[in-house]
Amino acid sequence: MEDTTNLTETSTGSWIASNYVYIVVPIGAVIFIILCLVTLWIIRKCIRKYRQRDYDYSALEDEMGLSEKLRLERQMQLDARRESALLNCQFYMRSISGQYAMQEHLYDIGSRLNRNWFLVHDIRHKRLKLMTLTIKPASSDISLNNKSTRKTLKEMFKLIQHPYLLPVDNLDFIPEQDLVVLVQYFSFKGSLKDIIYKSKPKTLYDQKYSLPGQGLYLQQIQLYGKQVLEGLSYLVDNGFHVQGHVQSGNVIMYDDVCRLSGYENTIFGYPAKQIHSIKRRVTRGKDEEDVLGFGMLLYEMCAGCELDTCNPNDSHFQRCQHLPEVIQILEYIFYNPKGKTPTLSQVKNHEFFRDIRLVDLQKNRPLPMQLTSSMKRSEERRVGKECRSRWSPYH
Repeated sequence: MEDTTNLTETSTGSWIASNYVYIVVPIGAVIFIILCLVTLWIIRKCIRKYRQRDYDYSALEDEMGLSEKLRLERQMQLDARRESALLNCQFYMRSISGQYAMQEHLYDIGSRLNRNWFLVHDIRHKRLKLMTLTIKPASSDISLNNKSTRKTLKEMFKLIQHPYLLPVDNLDFIPEQDLVVLVQYFSFKGSLKDIIYKSKPKTLYDQKYSLPGQGLYLQQIQLYGKQVLEGLSYLVDNGFHVQGHVQSGNVIMYDDVCRLSGYENTIFGYPAKQIHSIKRRVTRGKDEEDVLGFGMLLYEMCAGCELDTCNPNDSHFQRCQHLPEVIQILEYIFYNPKGKTPTLSQVKNHEFFRDIRLVDLQKNRPLPMQLTSSMKRSEERRVGKECRSRWSPYH
């Protein structure tokens, strides 16, 4: 019996051994095929997924690439313009060797296009000054090649001396590049706009005024406003109208007082940022422009933001509701009971400013400007051209 059992087991084992290949190989082949199919399915799914993601990313990259390309092109243009301005400035300083030394090429600290700002060291007076190089506007009829014109303008600006006006230290031209060179005192406190917006004067213009500012105290508004009024009145009394250039960025804080600058812009025909808003309201000429510009400055000192119209409404005045005295003087300027814009003298004698004493003016009473015949002719030509353009349909 045992022999029979052993024989059976031996024959079964022999059969399995002899047929092992025929059993295992097909099973392995089936398993292998299944694994291949599963792997292929996973691979195809992943490929579709990555293709979709690559499509999304490539579209995004194309869009970002265009935006980045435009940004880089604009930056290259700005860099080229700055480099050209720096070369012009260095060329000019070499031509007057020994007067100024370059300290820093500032970024665009102001809003005017085609202007570059430089900090220079006045070697003779041993102090920092601000030099600007500005392309002469196409509308200006001043010849930069005319030595007589240059001499006349230099002498005229030297006559403008007032405790509340920022003096023009030097005026010159680079005729080959059609550039006007202007040198004035540099103030580390910056402008009245820098005070309102609590910004640093050397910061890029688009950055330092991007957020709302903070209005000044009543006493500051009265004092600074009176100082600007006196400087402006002196210019007007001597035949110069600022014409919209009365704005906080042109009021420089120097020696703890306000000094109005920007009056030189009218000589060369540089347009004021807010002139279009002012001209829509003007009916009586340049005197009215100066008063309305001053009213817009008062508003900014109180509200901490610019006034974008010469016809302010209740929403504008609401920003000044904490100082009703300021609202009264603003209404007096923009909505005078007599139906017309008051004069500078009338604004100066308003009760808002009447009791404000200016010590600097009492100590240093400025004398009237004594213009030569050539200066008067130059001013008459400028005024004549301005009057013609005022009535031009293209102005």
